[in-house]
Amino acid sequence: MSEHIINFWQNIATTSIGIIVTMLGFWITIGKKMATRSEVCEMVETKSPYVQDRQFIMERLNSNKEIQTAFATALQKNTEVLNELKIQIATLGKTLEALENRINRVQDNVRQQ
Repeated sequence: MSEHIINFWQNIATTSIGIIVTMLGFWITIGKKMATRSEVCEMVETKSPYVQDRQFIMERLNSNKEIQTAFATALQKNTEVLNELKIQIATLGKTLEALENRINRVQDNVRQQ
């Protein structure tokens, strides 16, 4: 019976040593080369294609802002011009009315004579 117990503990020790050696081998071959969290964060912030996409999006947003500002300025100028035209049309309308009244008076005077 004690031989079975010794074999049992020998198997456990051999298995444990095998696991430890395997873990060390994994660490030496693969684990050392794995990136740390800070390295991954740095890569994402500087080397990721999403950084370029973000820059492109920000450039487009700025461009759109400039276009909207130019459009708002042009719209304001057009509104001012339209208001001036409305005033001129109203003035011309009054002038036309005055001319029509004069023509009508002249025609009335001619008829009466």
